[in-house]
Amino acid sequence: MAYPACPGEGCNKKITEDQSSGQWRCEKCQRSYPAPEYRYIFSVNVSDETGQTWLQCFSDIGEQILGCTANALIELQNSNETEFKKKIAEATFKEYKFRCRAKTEVFNDTSRVRLSAISLYPINFAVETARLNRLVESYGQYHGKKPKNNKGSVE
Repeated sequence: MAYPACPGEGCNKKITEDQSSGQWRCEKCQRSYPAPEYRYIFSVNVSDETGQTWLQCFSDIGEQILGCTANALIELQNSNETEFKKKIAEATFKEYKFRCRAKTEVFNDTSRVRLSAISLYPINFAVETARLNRLVESYGQYHGKKPKNNKGSVE
């Protein structure tokens, strides 16, 4: 769910540990570091009334969903497995409004769409209800019908 990334400015490439020196090496930057900067990369299954799909999530989205940095979560995983599992469980079945990017990729001559979460927001139910109400009202106006009064009859 996280990978060791280069802590260099503007570089998020995966780095590898040199077993002989204990240093972490970035092949892109051609530099060594004492420790990596862990970054999230994981998929989440999201659903609504229309169905479900998988979204790819990266560091900024992962921090919002899990409530901590990838460094903190990896440290928790290595030090206290019970608390790590609890942290993951706390992040499940939450409600968010996602903004996504769809990208077509070809792998083994098969084309598929990969969805990535770009941003997420906690759901503001009052705002969403007002938006849906406007949508329903515009549907009635589009079809030439007047909205119903409070008694359920058409005016």
